Amino acid sequence: MSRSARRGAAASAAPRPDSGPFFELSAPIPSIARWASPAAYVVMVLYAALLLFMIAGPHRIGDIFTESDFYGSYGLGARALLHGHLDPARYGVVGPVYELLLAAAGLIVRDFFVAAELLALVSMTATLWLWFRIVRARAGALAGVLTTLLLAANPQFFRYGYAATTDAPALALTAGALALLLVRPAGPRAALAAGLVAGLAFLTRYNAVVLLPAGVVAVLAGWCGTERPLRLRTALTFAGGCLAPVVPWVAFSLLSGARFHVMLHYNIAYEVFAHARGIPWDTYERTMESQFPTPWSVFARDPSAVVSRICFNIFDHMRLDVLEVAGKPLALAALAGAALSARGGGLARLNAVWLSALLFFLALAPAFHSERYSLAVLPAWVALGALAFSTPALALVVRAGAHRVWLKPALALLVLVPTVQEAIVFQQRALSQLPVEVREAAREAKPLLHPGDRVYARKPHFAWQAGLIGNAFPFVDSLSQLAAAARRDGVRWLYFSWPEAEMRPQFMYLLDTTSAVPGLTPRVVTEHHPAVLYEIGPEFGRDPAWMNDPWQVAVHRARAMIAIDQTDWRSRVVVATEEQRHGRWEQAQPLLDEAIARAPNDPDALLALADNQVHLGRAAAAGELYARVESLRPGNPRTRIGAGWAALLGGDPQEAARLWRPTVTYVDDPGTLQRMLELFTAVRDPDAVAEVRARMRSVGMPAGTESAP
Repeated sequence: MSRSARRGAAASAAPRPDSGPFFELSAPIPSIARWASPAAYVVMVLYAALLLFMIAGPHRIGDIFTESDFYGSYGLGARALLHGHLDPARYGVVGPVYELLLAAAGLIVRDFFVAAELLALVSMTATLWLWFRIVRARAGALAGVLTTLLLAANPQFFRYGYAATTDAPALALTAGALALLLVRPAGPRAALAAGLVAGLAFLTRYNAVVLLPAGVVAVLAGWCGTERPLRLRTALTFAGGCLAPVVPWVAFSLLSGARFHVMLHYNIAYEVFAHARGIPWDTYERTMESQFPTPWSVFARDPSAVVSRICFNIFDHMRLDVLEVAGKPLALAALAGAALSARGGGLARLNAVWLSALLFFLALAPAFHSERYSLAVLPAWVALGALAFSTPALALVVRAGAHRVWLKPALALLVLVPTVQEAIVFQQRALSQLPVEVREAAREAKPLLHPGDRVYARKPHFAWQAGLIGNAFPFVDSLSQLAAAARRDGVRWLYFSWPEAEMRPQFMYLLDTTSAVPGLTPRVVTEHHPAVLYEIGPEFGRDPAWMNDPWQVAVHRARAMIAIDQTDWRSRVVVATEEQRHGRWEQAQPLLDEAIARAPNDPDALLALADNQVHLGRAAAAGELYARVESLRPGNPRTRIGAGWAALLGGDPQEAARLWRPTVTYVDDPGTLQRMLELFTAVRDPDAVAEVRARMRSVGMPAGTESAP
């Protein structure tokens, strides 16, 4: 047989391309095991690189919310540990693990804040790797890769990858404990290691206590692949591992004289008796916190209120988790993932994950909702979302010649793209709120400071940056009380910025250096993000004279408000009015422009702007503004008086006279009355002239001759 004949025979014997249906709704998705790990590692490397950019770039200081704990607690504790001091009494809300990790990182990176950021980076990257391994082992390689991708893109997960908080190490330890139980069938040795890690997680964040019952139930139920005869022993070994680091720490604390206590019930008391009633944290801390010395005291105060609030929070926290943590696209995907994977057993293979997430969620129900608290539940949302795009059901297979294309995994872009977009916006918003003025103020203040100086501030950032001893801004209501506290505490400096203005509003005027409070000398003033560092002098405690003038009190508070709130148009009108009173029309103009941009139809703001335009000689613009005011608030004499000025400046004396005639009795400004007299004399209106002269005499002005014009 010739070569061409043999080729023809072989071609006729070869299998023909798949002649099956062009479209299949459901079909097994092919394995991607060979490239799953490289793909996940690429995501992890990119995630870590972006975090490193944030650390080296815009995130040079912690925010005034969660990261305040670094400056006021964790950084100081890590520094003390490096000097050999471990005080168990310090740990009323968290255990010592985070500060031990931070101290260890501080041995390598001398800047503790950078060390905390890098610790978060390493922890969150490790969390990605651990959850990839858990989901890949339990739900397949594609689900593992999608979990890694969606988790890395989540705005909250990314934010806490560069934050100086306990959240990232706690998440990594939690994931580590679950991975030791779930990646391979768990025997006693793996359970012991998982228990030890879970115990460390508990000593990092106390809500990780839920890992103990979750792990025991998972082992006993057979969800960890443990052989039936070994389940009880393995579960007990896991429980023993959990207690192994905790019991010695509690014993050491008690032997050191520290009373073992957990202050988390303060969060519950705040949520039930303050937050639910609109009471801010500082007010609760000042007036209510002492009423709840124990967890029982919270429940005993009003059992029905506690129970009803917890029930309300269960639903409200779920709603907020959907909106602020998972995001709507991922939440919808998670719902689909639960439905699509329930039949084939894919959902059951991750039962231990769902149980731990449920217990974490319920443990947080008594407290107020926080996005960072809910990070412990986020991997469950993401894993469910990944199942939606990796199960055979509704695989959406399209045949193209001899090839089959699975469309469903590509639908994950419907979740990924909006998640990335939201992550970018969220990081920009978080960075815009950083107290960057602290670094500037501390840099300028250092030449003025003495060793051992103390400073009052609501947040500890400035004290840390300036190397001062920080004292919390006391709960006082007057300058005399604040001065007495400063003398008692030996405080030389008072740092006042926008957090202080918002949390101590009774002293808001201190943000305005024109307030000139006796005994307070401004030494450092920042502009873009407002802050003032005052040196406290011996005269401090006496009220300034302007405090007896309500208008001046309003002006100084308004000056402070416009420095911290770009949306407060009313304060801008108040300050502009004060500028107008002193004839500073040019200075008033931008304030009024900003006010009108926020409140384009407010008659008072429009009237103030129109008056300003008159004094700046812009007659046409002023006339248009007065017409708008008249349409919004008809019949106001002040509007007609201003419109008359605009008409006069615009060269229309007849119109000015028409507008002014009904308003004479409302005028008490000498300049306007004099101009009215001149105008009515010029247009030969004797009745109006007589009325103006009568008004002039009534306000104590010389009225001149009464002869007819």
